[in-house]
Amino acid sequence: MKTKKNISLEEAGNKLPFVVPDNYFEDFALNIEQQIARQHKPSAILFKPWFYIAAVFVGVLFAGQVYYALNKNTISKNTDKYESYVLSQVDESSIMDYYIENQGY
Repeated sequence: MKTKKNISLEEAGNKLPFVVPDNYFEDFALNIEQQIARQHKPSAILFKPWFYIAAVFVGVLFAGQVYYALNKNTISKNTDKYESYVLSQVDESSIMDYYIENQGY
């Protein structure tokens, strides 16, 4: 059996190949409003991602505070060690000469 692949314009005629359902345009607004009303979500579902973001933010702040507190103690210990090191490298007579020259009297 041989089928036709091309249809000429005369064979198709003036009939429309598509049909609109009855009362489609009259009921269009009502159908859209019903679909929108069905999509209403509870507020708990809407705010759930925000709760996760807030929890992560609080966790980062808490971890930052802990890190800062631990790091602050380490820095103060290192500062004391550095001051002791510098003072150990300078002799006592040099320190006395420095203070005498910079008295400003």
